[in-house]
Amino acid sequence: MTRSITIQAETVEKAIEEALFILQLTLDEVHVHVKRPARTSIFGLRKVLAEVTVSRLEQTKETIEKQVQETPAGVRIHNGQLEARFGTQSYPIIVPSAGVELRVNSEESRQRTIILPSDIIECTAIHEDIAAQYLVNLSKDLMTAAAKVTPGKRITRRLLDSSWKRVLDIQATEDIEVYNQLTTEDILEELDGLGIVAGIKMSGIIQAVNTLEMAEIVIAEGMAPIASQDARLDIHLKSKKEHAEDHERVDFREHNFIPTVKAGQLIATYIPAVQGKNGLNLLGKEYKVKPPKEVIVRPGPSVDSVLHKLYAKIDGRPVIEWRGKVVKVSVNREYRHAADVNLESGNIHFEGDVWIGGSVHPSMFIAASGEITVMKNCTKASIRGTKSVYIKGSIFSSTVTVGIQEKIITMMVNDLEEILKYLRNIELALRQIFALRGEVPEEVPPFTLKQAIQLLLEQKYSEFTEKNKHFIQLVKNHTRRLDKEWLALADWLYQLFIDPQREEQTTILSLRTLIQEADELLQLYSEEISPESVLQASFALNSILYSNGNIQIRSKGVYNCSITALHDITIKGVCRGGEVIAGRYIELDETGSAAGVKTHIQTSEKGVIRIARAHPGTVLQIGSHSHEFFQTRQQVTARLNEHGALEITQL
Repeated sequence: MTRSITIQAETVEKAIEEALFILQLTLDEVHVHVKRPARTSIFGLRKVLAEVTVSRLEQTKETIEKQVQETPAGVRIHNGQLEARFGTQSYPIIVPSAGVELRVNSEESRQRTIILPSDIIECTAIHEDIAAQYLVNLSKDLMTAAAKVTPGKRITRRLLDSSWKRVLDIQATEDIEVYNQLTTEDILEELDGLGIVAGIKMSGIIQAVNTLEMAEIVIAEGMAPIASQDARLDIHLKSKKEHAEDHERVDFREHNFIPTVKAGQLIATYIPAVQGKNGLNLLGKEYKVKPPKEVIVRPGPSVDSVLHKLYAKIDGRPVIEWRGKVVKVSVNREYRHAADVNLESGNIHFEGDVWIGGSVHPSMFIAASGEITVMKNCTKASIRGTKSVYIKGSIFSSTVTVGIQEKIITMMVNDLEEILKYLRNIELALRQIFALRGEVPEEVPPFTLKQAIQLLLEQKYSEFTEKNKHFIQLVKNHTRRLDKEWLALADWLYQLFIDPQREEQTTILSLRTLIQEADELLQLYSEEISPESVLQASFALNSILYSNGNIQIRSKGVYNCSITALHDITIKGVCRGGEVIAGRYIELDETGSAAGVKTHIQTSEKGVIRIARAHPGTVLQIGSHSHEFFQTRQQVTARLNEHGALEITQL
């Protein structure tokens, strides 16, 4: 029995699809009769649905033979044109792909479509023209601008020929032509819109407008700052003792390696500072670099300076001492005196290191610019070392100082600060005086300027004369301990303000140069030195000890001594009577006595005091805060807390 169904739908195709779905048949198994195509009424007021009758084909022998003889429905692309043929009972299907435009009865179709004999089919390949694109990216630091360029494409397509097919997936071939229509004006306008005014790279822009590949090209680049290079001093000395061979005997007591140099040996090389270059970003903002830090090298008399290289003139121990940006390089000889220092040997003054094999007798004096080592005792004597002093025995009723010249320099720096203020005021007053008189200060004769200075000193700056004389005398008293620039400054001050016979030196330019020299000297020496100086002994009694570094009493303690160190003090044994003053840290085994002997222990506000056993009479002072013990206490630690109050912990 023949199964058939009549369906009405908006289009013939939809009616056929719905009928096939209901009958559960394929298009090859049915006969389609279009009773009425879809249309609108005569006046276009309503839409008339398409009506299709779909009937199942009877597979009789006659039908099968007829189907074999019948030309099958199909579709193909031939010479770029769509061709279709229809069977009596079947219709071809076409599927458009990307790049293909399919229109059925003037309506675009992008899906699988059944073609009917009455349909008007238009199938064409789509051509495309995609313009080049670019995007300018700025780096976060605004130092680089890069254009990310995507070239344009002209895509020419043509339909791909095919054989006859019941269902045809229409394909198109592509011919792609890459091009770049960008111009330098386009990119320059974009940079201008971004506010970029510096570092434009025309070579990068030309590359960007000519590239035929996707690329990211730098089209503007700022000038990166070049950091300054600080001056430095490269030291060419071995930092540790060379290892002994396996067969050599090693004395492990000799663990402190002291470098030595031979005459003509290279000690150090001065590397000058290099000024950096300021940077400029793309928006024209300047990035300034810090000026380089300078190093001022002061070779000692035992050092030669040749083309920034420092060579030893003599055999000895190299000494490199820093104060801020000033570095002094010298070579110390060693003077060895195997016996006692007494009336027979006389006092010892030596530029270098001194080694004494015996003791130092009463009323004797030792001074050295390097280290002093005394193998035995020091009794009622004076020892003054510049670097360090090591006394293997004891100190009795003596004065031992290390780096006392630093204390002197501190005094001179304080005086020079006041003198410099007066000098600036005097120079300003002179300019005002001569301006009122209608004279140019630089053209005033020395005699007239000398009179004007004397008048100012008498009427307005009388205090300056006394301070100036005090400073000059202080320099003269310590000539042997000071560098030559201090001596030259003192002489200049004397000639300009005290010596009545040196009028030719009295000019306003000379005064200004003096102010500049004094200011530079003040800057050099106002920076705190970081010494490694040590005063070391086994025991001290009724003595005065001073060090600009540390003081160490190794075993037997101290009695009734005045001990001062700018940094740390460590005393093993008993500390009874006298005073102990340090800038940073004090560590003591035992202080005071059962009888309550006053023992004063003092440090700065940032300092710390530690005492293993504090007896009555021990007075601790940190900054302006003090505390006295009236009972014995163990393991005492004293410091100022975060609120500035004295905090003492003890067992």
